[in-house]
Amino acid sequence: MYDDLIKYYEDETWKKYFGVDLAELYSCVEGFLILRDQLIQQVADKTIDELMKESSIYKDMFFGGFTGDESEPLSENALAKFYKECIGVGVENLPVVISRLKEGLTLESAAEDIRCEVKDVPLVERLRKLSSKLKSVYKSLKSLVDEPKVREYKMDSSFFGVEALKDILNAGKKILPLYNPVSFFITSIYSISSFYAKEAYPKLFEENTKNVLDRYGIRLRKLLEPDLPDEKIKREREIIGLVKGCVGYFLREIILDVYSLFQLDNLRKFFKIEDEFAKFVEINAGKLRESIVIDQFSEVIKRIKDGSSRDYLDSEERCKVPEGFKVYYPRDYYGGRGIVEGGNVKLEARVERKLNYTEFVAFLSPIMFLGLAHIRPVSQNEFYWVCLLGWEGE
Repeated sequence: MYDDLIKYYEDETWKKYFGVDLAELYSCVEGFLILRDQLIQQVADKTIDELMKESSIYKDMFFGGFTGDESEPLSENALAKFYKECIGVGVENLPVVISRLKEGLTLESAAEDIRCEVKDVPLVERLRKLSSKLKSVYKSLKSLVDEPKVREYKMDSSFFGVEALKDILNAGKKILPLYNPVSFFITSIYSISSFYAKEAYPKLFEENTKNVLDRYGIRLRKLLEPDLPDEKIKREREIIGLVKGCVGYFLREIILDVYSLFQLDNLRKFFKIEDEFAKFVEINAGKLRESIVIDQFSEVIKRIKDGSSRDYLDSEERCKVPEGFKVYYPRDYYGGRGIVEGGNVKLEARVERKLNYTEFVAFLSPIMFLGLAHIRPVSQNEFYWVCLLGWEGE
C-alpha cells in the first residue's frame, strides 16, 4: 500500500505540488524563454563586431571556446557551442571569420559585417511545448492555485544562459517520479487495473478522495473491461485511468517532457546529467522481477512480442511514450492495437495473437503501475497498448 507514502487524498499534498514543486519548473521555463526573447531582441540587426564592442559578454558568447580551426572551429564543450546548440544564437558564418583571421585581421575586424544567426533548436522547441502544457495546468486551476511568478534572469555574465538552463534541469528533476511521490502517483494511474489500484491505493475509491482529486483536475474513468455477462467480474477486472485533457493527463505529459530533456545529447555536453528515464527503468527492473513470476507468464510475454505492431510503434498514435522506450530499449518496446473478444484480447499485428484478458491485464498491471506500460481505449472494445520489456532477463 502506498497511501502512507503518497497522501494523494489530502488537499495539502496538491497545494504543495502545484504551489511549490511544479511552480518552480514553471517559473524557470518561463524565465528562460523570456530571457531568450530578450537576447534575440538585443542581437537583432547588429553585427558581431558591434555587439562585442557593447560588452565582453558577447565576445564570450560568440567565441568562447573558439579554436580557429576550419574543420572544428569550436571545441567540444565551448561556450559558443552551448549558445548556438542550446539557445539557438551564434555566429552566422564562422568560416569567413577564420579566413579573415588567417589574413592577420583582429577578431573584431574579422567579425565586421558578420551577423548573428538565430534559429530554433530542439531544446527551445521542447521548452515551448512544455510551457504550453504548464500554462494549461495553471489556467485550469486558477481558482485554486496562483499562477507562479516568472523567474527573472539578467544578462550580466557570460554564463547567463547556462545558469538559466541549469535551473530548469534542477527544477525538472524534482518533479520526476523517482524523486517526487506525487508525480509517481500521476504516472501510475495513467492506466491501471482496478484490482491493482485497490491494492496500491486503498483510499483512491473513497468519496472524499474523489472529491479532492476532482477539485485539482485529477479525473479517472473506466478505460476498458472484459466482455462478460457478470457485472461484478467486469468491474473487478476493468482498466481505469486519467481522462484525456484533464489536469492529471497534462501532468503526465509534462513529466515525460522533462524526461526527454535529460535525453538530449546537446545538454550532456555541458551538464553532468544522466538519462533519468533509463535510470528509473534500471532501478525498478528488480521490483518487476520480484513482483512478476516470469515462468508463469512466459506464454503471455511471447504473444505480446508476437502481437506487437512496428507500424503502430512508429506512428503518432503512441500517445506520448517516453523517448527512452525507443532510444535505449529499441528491441524491447512493444505495442499496438487490440480488441476485447469476450474473455480474451486479440492483439492485431501481421500475425494475430489471442490472450486471456485476465492474464494479459495481470501481467501488465505492475508494469503499468510503474508507468512503463499503458492501455488506452479507441472504442468500447478496441484499445491500444504499450509495454516495455527487457527487464525480465537476468
